[in-house]
Amino acid sequence: MQVSLITVIWSMSASACLTLAAIHVLIWAKDRAAVANLVFSLLAIATAAWTFCELWMMRAATPAEFATVLKWGHVAVWLLIVSLVVFVRNFLRAGRLWLAWTVCGLRTLLLLVNFLVGQNLNYREVTGLGHMRLLGESVAIPEGVPNPWILLGQLSLVILIIFLADATITAWRRGDRHRAWALGGSIVFYVLISTAQTLLVFWGIVRVPYVGTVFFMGVIAVMGYELSKDAVRAPQLVRKLQVSEAELRESENRMRLAVEGADFGIWIRGLARNEIWATDKWRALFGFTKAEPLEIDQILERLHPELARLRVRQAARAAQRPGLYRFRRKVLLQLG
Repeated sequence: MQVSLITVIWSMSASACLTLAAIHVLIWAKDRAAVANLVFSLLAIATAAWTFCELWMMRAATPAEFATVLKWGHVAVWLLIVSLVVFVRNFLRAGRLWLAWTVCGLRTLLLLVNFLVGQNLNYREVTGLGHMRLLGESVAIPEGVPNPWILLGQLSLVILIIFLADATITAWRRGDRHRAWALGGSIVFYVLISTAQTLLVFWGIVRVPYVGTVFFMGVIAVMGYELSKDAVRAPQLVRKLQVSEAELRESENRMRLAVEGADFGIWIRGLARNEIWATDKWRALFGFTKAEPLEIDQILERLHPELARLRVRQAARAAQRPGLYRFRRKVLLQLG
């Protein structure tokens, strides 16, 4: 029995998409903040659905069968394009919002037109099927009356490419050059080739069946790889943060023990958040309770009268250098 290469290639492509979709749904189920993984799963499912539609259209026996499959295939195309736009906005954090809304809005409108005008968005009527040889097999090629609404569909693809290019350039300029080149650049390249192939086939410039899946699998591969790297890197970052936090706590405990052993108090002001931390000994020496919030003005009031408080206050704000200052209770205070 002769093996059908077309069936094998398209079936394997669909299976790969569904496998990736299942993996990333599980990742999202464990971490609901991983929205990019959920959106990628939807994109992979839509790609698998369109892959089966392409295979079915190549095997179509009648014009009516071809037209029906193409009509329902546009549901997969709609989900694919919308998911791609949402993924790029979420993962690259780039792309003009009005372009994203324009693409999604147009594709939603065209999905309605697909079911209301003609046999589908591409054709008012599929009048016949031609045939050609592909990978040693005979496959169907549609012949029919074009649906004028397809021009708007083709315009939406052009706007999609503009949106993807804009997101890629924005990410590059922002400094996220690896994702811009590896992900954004790859998506633009494969979508551009897939769109060109679709246009050439529809207008009869090239007589081949719809085989956009062959090109779009490159997008799936790149997106899945980048998401997988993030999934692997995340636990490593968590472990590093846990180690850093443990080291910080150990350092604080050592400092506390050293201060208490020397029998003197210390306070530290963090200018970034305007927070003041002090040891219990220091609070007790200056009459502050353990839970009482510390304000810089209250502390400065307890400075020795002969100090220039204005200069001390300016030094505390600038925090250019740590300094030692005397208090009424003759205890050293460190500003830093």
